[in-house]
Amino acid sequence: MILVIPFFLSLCFLSYTNLIKFNFPYALCEASLSYWSEQQKIASYDIDKKEGEFSNVKHLSKNKKAIYVLVIGESTTRSHLGVYGHYRENTPNLTALRDELFIYDNVISPHAYSIGSLKKILTLNNFEQSSESSIVQLFNQAGFKTFWLSNQRPIGYSESLITKASKAADVYHYTNTAKTSFVTPYDEILFPHLEEALNDPSDKKFIVLHILGTHLRYKDRFPKEFEKFTAKPRSKFNSDLALKRRNNYDNAVLYNDYFVSEVISKVKDKLEESYVIYISDHGEELYGVRDFAGHLDDNPTKTMFEIPFILWKSEKFIENHNLSFESNRPYVLDDFIHSLSDLSKIKFDELELQKSIFSEEFKFKKRIVGMGIDFDNYDWKANETIKKE
Repeated sequence: MILVIPFFLSLCFLSYTNLIKFNFPYALCEASLSYWSEQQKIASYDIDKKEGEFSNVKHLSKNKKAIYVLVIGESTTRSHLGVYGHYRENTPNLTALRDELFIYDNVISPHAYSIGSLKKILTLNNFEQSSESSIVQLFNQAGFKTFWLSNQRPIGYSESLITKASKAADVYHYTNTAKTSFVTPYDEILFPHLEEALNDPSDKKFIVLHILGTHLRYKDRFPKEFEKFTAKPRSKFNSDLALKRRNNYDNAVLYNDYFVSEVISKVKDKLEESYVIYISDHGEELYGVRDFAGHLDDNPTKTMFEIPFILWKSEKFIENHNLSFESNRPYVLDDFIHSLSDLSKIKFDELELQKSIFSEEFKFKKRIVGMGIDFDNYDWKANETIKKE
């Protein structure tokens, strides 16, 4: 108690003198309070319950059986994928499948960091209301057996919200308990769990694969046999670190291409009404306009929001689903639940087809990302200041 009084008197003095924002004790208290507040907010949501608050949910497909798969990547910017025109062919498998794919080239994430994006991508109301419901709960209500298979960490501040949402699934597996700075399993560790899900006797299955993708420490995201790109890459930033990271990133993309194409192949072999949709939670800056690799909402670059959005469909799916495809539709993933529902022929009262990238009723809306940036009207070139690490 003797120490508490001086501590709070110091905080009062720092606040009065306007020095508080530079003070470590205050910053520590503020961060702790923010963390506690966020945890309380997360605890108040019922996104781990089997059913959400969707009204009159119905699956309208003519087929009695269905396998729908969502692959959520990590830190993958579309400009570094060969299938999107990157000068290196680091997506040979997806490129070979191009005729079977819907490849959208104007889709962005709502934030440039995982938890901010996924809070909006996976839910109906973007956590802007007092209650919330997730895509897992929607598929539960539509009569699907749901699976959440993750190579992301299930614990920690950044993961807690997504982990809670995943627990609404009938089956959930987490294969990664390592810290971000440690060597983690390669994403293929999920394949046995995927096989189990695909072989499950349930007629209708919705499977989410949440992968590490091309997340940070790029050199740890691919096995040795995928180390193809070792020559000097194209870059206006030519430090050893920049060149090494760009090579490692392209190799991580190469492995990511293998993973996604293998998922498509495994689903395709089931000969059911099925789809595989691949997105990333956000993009990445890779020494394109700054001397920097990574992502952040504070002072971001354009590529931190630009993501791949790729859809594969089986023949049975094509027979029963008519989709409106315009590759350049400007879309932001805070409306993703409407697109996924439309794609899956799941109808519910809250569905808004003007928010579905697959609908003829689609309407463009202003794309506000990050900390209030109007993505399509923002002067990105003026923001391309060189940031030293």
